[in-house]
Amino acid sequence: MTDIERKVYRIVWNINLTQQRYTKYNELLRKTGRDEKGLNLVLQSLVEQEIIWWDKKKTRDVALRKERVL
Repeated sequence: MTDIERKVYRIVWNINLTQQRYTKYNELLRKTGRDEKGLNLVLQSLVEQEIIWWDKKKTRDVALRKERVL
């Protein structure tokens, strides 16, 4: 897992743990400082690794797929 993948995972994990909701795509853009293309690549990589679930067509929300400790 690359540094940016780990950063996105930790943001999603913390929001899920503390606020008990899905992470909004715009929040990830703001908190990572990435552009849409870069963030999409990172999210797609995490989806392929089956770490997160990403609804990229409708709401663009991001959620944890399963519990993991890094």
